Amino acid sequence: MKRMSLIQDPDPSPREPPRPAGMRAVRPGWLLAAALLGLTTPPTTAAQEQEAAVPEAELVDRVVAIVGDSAILFSQVIQRENNQRAVGVQIPAPGTPESDELRSAILESLIDEMVLLQAAARDTLLTIDDELVDDSLQQHMAGVEAQYADRAALNEALRLEGLTLQSYREMLRVQIAQGMLIQLYVRTRTGEGEIAVEVTDEELRAAFEARRQFLQERPATVTFDQIVLEVKASDSAKAEARVELEGIRERALAGEDFAELATTYSHDGSAQAGGDLGWFRRGSWIKEFEDVAFALPEGGISDVFETAYGFHVILVERFRYSERKARHILIRPATGTADRGLVRQRATELAERAQTEDFRALVEQYHDSLEPDSGTIAEREIAVRLPAAYLAPLTAGQPGAIAGPIQFTTRGGLDAFAIVRVIERRPAGEFTFEEYEPLLQRQLGEQKRLRVHVDDLRARTYIEIKGT
Repeated sequence: MKRMSLIQDPDPSPREPPRPAGMRAVRPGWLLAAALLGLTTPPTTAAQEQEAAVPEAELVDRVVAIVGDSAILFSQVIQRENNQRAVGVQIPAPGTPESDELRSAILESLIDEMVLLQAAARDTLLTIDDELVDDSLQQHMAGVEAQYADRAALNEALRLEGLTLQSYREMLRVQIAQGMLIQLYVRTRTGEGEIAVEVTDEELRAAFEARRQFLQERPATVTFDQIVLEVKASDSAKAEARVELEGIRERALAGEDFAELATTYSHDGSAQAGGDLGWFRRGSWIKEFEDVAFALPEGGISDVFETAYGFHVILVERFRYSERKARHILIRPATGTADRGLVRQRATELAERAQTEDFRALVEQYHDSLEPDSGTIAEREIAVRLPAAYLAPLTAGQPGAIAGPIQFTTRGGLDAFAIVRVIERRPAGEFTFEEYEPLLQRQLGEQKRLRVHVDDLRARTYIEIKGT
């Protein structure tokens, strides 16, 4: 059974309220996770500077740790401390045991980041797309500028920190690029197949209880199953599509630009981007497509092959570990009015049978699509995440109600007809442990695998902590 869950994941890291100065202000792993997300903060205003002022501000900067061939400075610790202050965390007064504990935790996190960055920099297969860095930089700068009345106010805030707009952009770009490099390294080196860890039921329940008070309310949902019949092309239409794509492939092999060919001929949504699929790992696309993509060498162009979506040709531009960067061209065989008419008739007959026969048995026998045959979706998301024709039956139908045939276009761009049965309607309420467990399992597993790998890197790296 292909079951889908269309409820958005509960917020995995809800913002916690400010803590009193006597409480620890750092959750284990929070600082490292924040760094991996590339979190940055805008320059402080004069008022924020006054609020954040500490006696250490008058001291000359100093080295607080040596990691490999790099130094971590006290000013970096203070900057991270100010980052927390900027998002509402109450920071302990300097010189107190609580402040010492916080700064020690920040330093440990900075060391973790440094060993990851050094390991990622040594990995010659890892490269960061400059365009992605520039796009992220533009988004960050737009967010920073939005916090100031005008450019002059931003420039003044930067001047107070000894920066110009250009130097701030350059500094931010380096931080973003480093964050992306670390993220890429972590994805390729700490996956489920790379490091085995165990997450116990006790750990899952403890994490659930710790987050419970911060969880948003579970939305009202509807659970349904469905029979989807796709409109299939005739054998002659398939033959025409294959011949057309074979000709396009020959042109690519002869030296014509693959991206231009994809833009001109591909029936896929990626055509406007020259067929660019970006970087992807197994599990991103259907198995038949991935089997071909991951068997190609760098620069290789595949033979024409068929999937449920039509006929494809793939160009693998680059690869690294378990990821590929590829372009593709899709030609869908043409379907006509007669093809749709035949499938509509079959769907109408099935809708009539569904009124008296076992619906799941009909699903198992007739469901003919890559679309899931069942799912649960938040009612408020129906109009956004499903075809418009699903709105009426899923918002008004009571358990047991059957609707259809519903005509729609699949995510793969194919015409289809669905017969839908409402299974359950559930009102809004609190999330249960069982609902939240899969997300916790994934998150805690990722954290444990990252911790194991970082500890291994630290054990093989010269580290000297001088103290904060």
